[in-house]
Amino acid sequence: MNLSQVIVQPVLTEKSVQGELLNKYTFIVHQDATKVDVKRAIKMLFGATVAKVNIKKGMPKFRLGRGRRPMQKRATTRQAIITLKAGEKLDITKTTKSTNKSE
Repeated sequence: MNLSQVIVQPVLTEKSVQGELLNKYTFIVHQDATKVDVKRAIKMLFGATVAKVNIKKGMPKFRLGRGRRPMQKRATTRQAIITLKAGEKLDITKTTKSTNKSE
């Protein structure tokens, strides 16, 4: 897997922004990405040293169809929570979905 395809997009929620104060950043990653892949991708894209990587898999969401349409299943998501070494920061605004597809 190409390292530029590992990180899909950053997660910007209230909880993830609060984690940035503790040097923890949250990203949506590719379904087949491992912790080592995520660590290498962060090093390549941002030049930051990663201390720890946690990966969690989100459950698929179901949506009821209307009328005769069947129930639809939305895709599962996989998030990586990256902890950086002390004193390092990331500028997550420079990594977007469009820049990952162009590389």
